[in-house]
Amino acid sequence: MEELKTKYHFNFIAKRKLFGILSFILVTLSLVLLFVPGPNYGIDFKGGTNLILRFNEDVGDGAVREAMSEIGFENVAVQRFGDPSDNQFLIQTEAVTSITPQQLDEIETAAKAELGEDLELDSDDSSGDRIYIQVPIQAYAELEGGAGITEEDITRFSGLAPLMSERIVTILDEAGLDSPSCERFGNPLERNFLVRVQALQTTVDSGMRESFAGQFDTIDRIETVGPRVGEQLRNDGVKSLLLALVGILLYIAIRFDFRYAPGAVVALAHDILITLGIFVIMGMEINLPIVAALLTIVGYSLNDTIVNFDRIRENLQLAGGDTKNLLQLVNRSLNECLSRTILTSLTTLLAVISILILGGGLIRAFAIAMTIGVIVGTYSSIYIAAPIMISATRYIEKRPKRQVVVRETSAAK
Repeated sequence: MEELKTKYHFNFIAKRKLFGILSFILVTLSLVLLFVPGPNYGIDFKGGTNLILRFNEDVGDGAVREAMSEIGFENVAVQRFGDPSDNQFLIQTEAVTSITPQQLDEIETAAKAELGEDLELDSDDSSGDRIYIQVPIQAYAELEGGAGITEEDITRFSGLAPLMSERIVTILDEAGLDSPSCERFGNPLERNFLVRVQALQTTVDSGMRESFAGQFDTIDRIETVGPRVGEQLRNDGVKSLLLALVGILLYIAIRFDFRYAPGAVVALAHDILITLGIFVIMGMEINLPIVAALLTIVGYSLNDTIVNFDRIRENLQLAGGDTKNLLQLVNRSLNECLSRTILTSLTTLLAVISILILGGGLIRAFAIAMTIGVIVGTYSSIYIAAPIMISATRYIEKRPKRQVVVRETSAAK
């Protein structure tokens, strides 16, 4: 690294236009890919269910996929999960419940027969294995032995909620729901109850035992996200990235100078878009861990850019603020930081690649995003942030001159 400082001098700035064109092409291509064919959103953002199944011995991916199809889940994604010796499979399906509309009709009929015709039951594909029930006020009166009860009697509603929950569980258990649980939620005056069942989990478990018998062990984990929740998470993820970029723009403008801020923000947007474009090309899922990786990339790339900017500003101060030889000054500053940039990037890549090679299925996508981000972030801090800082400096310096020319021309007339 010491020899790198003394013996070598790379003319980074001389290639700024060439790499600027390359980056423009890559960013444009990434933007196109984000619309056509578009990101492959995971269940975090589009809704669906993840199941991790464990088997007692090795079974093929195709056999698991065929068994899921026989159970009634079409278009599922099946992939090995974790260490091959664990015999685990990650199953992804857009389904969030196995409760059929016919079952819901039967459940509603049974509940109304016991609790009153004014009962309201709500459940759809976005609810998952959850059923929302609003109990008629008459049902509370029956718990009181037929005594009258009013909506204003909030104290008695709260006290009767556990009894009503037990009654609802009994009704739904008799209607054929698997292991229902019930609890009151919201304002007691609204008499709302949330019922949770294990319909999807039970359906998959029984189907796998029927298909594989003793080969199937258990369902290690199940995660379900409704479509509406997924859309909200996706919007929140985009907002978090945009707010991070705005915050960084303000920070750089205050910490350094406004001429530095555009380069830093454009470089970060460049890193995020190229990383997303590569993920679209690879067909990999975009989910919450990837959003976390993108925010981490923002922090890493910003740190690298600030180190370069700090050296540029320091050299500008030593030059008395003279920007006549700005290109040479920026190039010298980048070379002075080169050994630090290489060491930081390599040590970060060693850690990330270790996760990529040794990590499990869910964390591997995070490691891939970070690997791409470290490489692209190191590149952008040199070939995107610094050249834009040079252009911003020249633009700011030319503005007063233009104003003087305009004033002199006006005075002459």
